[in-house]
Amino acid sequence: MSGVLRAPARWDAILSVALTAFCVAELYADYAFERTSVTRPSAFHLVVALTVGMSLVWRRVRPLVVASFVCSVLLFQAAVAIRPNVYGEVIVVLIVLYGLTAYASSWRSAATSTAVSVVIAVLVGSSDTQDPVGESVTFVIFGGVVLLSGAVVRRHRDKAEEMRGQRDRADARAREIAITERARIARELHDVVAHGMSIVVLQARGGRRMVDDEPMRAIRAFDDIDRVASDCLEEMRRLLGILRTPERPALLLIPQPRLRELAGLVAQAQASGATVDLLVEGEQRELPPAIELSAYRIAQEALTNSLKHAPGSAAHVHVEYGPDTIGIVVTDDGPGMETGEGGHGLIGMRERVELFGGTFRVGTEPGGGFGVHARLPIPEAAT
Repeated sequence: MSGVLRAPARWDAILSVALTAFCVAELYADYAFERTSVTRPSAFHLVVALTVGMSLVWRRVRPLVVASFVCSVLLFQAAVAIRPNVYGEVIVVLIVLYGLTAYASSWRSAATSTAVSVVIAVLVGSSDTQDPVGESVTFVIFGGVVLLSGAVVRRHRDKAEEMRGQRDRADARAREIAITERARIARELHDVVAHGMSIVVLQARGGRRMVDDEPMRAIRAFDDIDRVASDCLEEMRRLLGILRTPERPALLLIPQPRLRELAGLVAQAQASGATVDLLVEGEQRELPPAIELSAYRIAQEALTNSLKHAPGSAAHVHVEYGPDTIGIVVTDDGPGMETGEGGHGLIGMRERVELFGGTFRVGTEPGGGFGVHARLPIPEAAT
C-alpha cells in the first residue's frame, strides 16, 4: 500500500456525518442508559460518539488503523465509564470490521488486524453487566459474518482487477503485434513495388529499342509491362487494404490532393472563422504527383500548426512556382512557438522535404510570428 494518504471518498464523509449524528442523538434515547445509575450521557460519552463516528471518514483509506482505533476507544469507554446500550456504536464497529477484509492492503495485514479487533470486540462485549457472554457471542457472530462478507467482496474485486489487467496486457500485446505486422507489410509493399517497377523500366527500355527492328518482341515487352504493372498495382491494393483501419475504411479510394486544391483548404479555414489568405506566384503547371502531394501536405500541416498554436492570428500561405523548384511558405503573426524536434508535424514536413533533397526552415519570422519555409526541386522532365 502506498504511503501517500489518499483523500477520503465523499460518500464516506456523508456516512460518517450521518452515523455521528445518530450516535449522539441515540445517547439521549430512553433505552440508552436503562437499568443503570446514569440518566443522561456525560461529556465523555459524547466525545466517544463523536470520535468513533467521525473516524469512518477514513474507513477505506486506512481500514486497519480505523478498525483498531474504534475498537480500542470503545474498550476504553467500557473500562472507565458505563457503556451505553446503543445501536450506533455497534453499527460503527460492524462497518469498520467489514473494511478490514474489504479494503486492507494485503490479506496478511487484514488477518492480523482482524484477530486483534475481534479480541477487542469480545472484551467490549464481556464488559456488559447484564449478559457478558451473550453480548460477546453476539459480537463474534455478527463480526464474523461481516468479516466474511468483506472477504467475499474483496475476492471478487481482486478477480475483476486481475481480469482487467489481463485484458489490458492482451490489448497492448495485440497493438504491438499489429504495429510489427504493419511494418512488415510496409517493407513487403516496398519490395513488391520496387521489384515490379524495375521490371517495368527494363521492359520499357528494351521495347523502345525493338519498336523499329522487332515490332513483335516490342509488343510482347509492352504486354509484359502491362501485366507486371497490373499485378504490382493489384498487390499494392491488396496490401494497403490490410493496412486500412476500420475508422477510415474509404481512405484509399480518395484521390491524393494536389496543389490546386489549396484554395479549398484555405476556404475551409476561412469558413471556420480563421483569417487566412493564399498567394500563388509563377506559372502554375502540373508537377509530378509525389511533388504535388508533398507540397500540399507541407502547406496543410503548416497551416494546421498555425491555426492550432496561434489562434486568432492571421495566417498567410504563399506558393511560388519557379523554373525548377516549388516553394511553400506559411507564416502567421502570432506569438510563435518552440521548434523542438519533438513535434511530429515539423518532423514529418522536414522528412518530406529531405526525401526530395529540398530545403526546409522553420522559426520566428523577422517581423514577428512563426513561419515554415520549404522548397522542393522539380525534376527536369517536369519542367
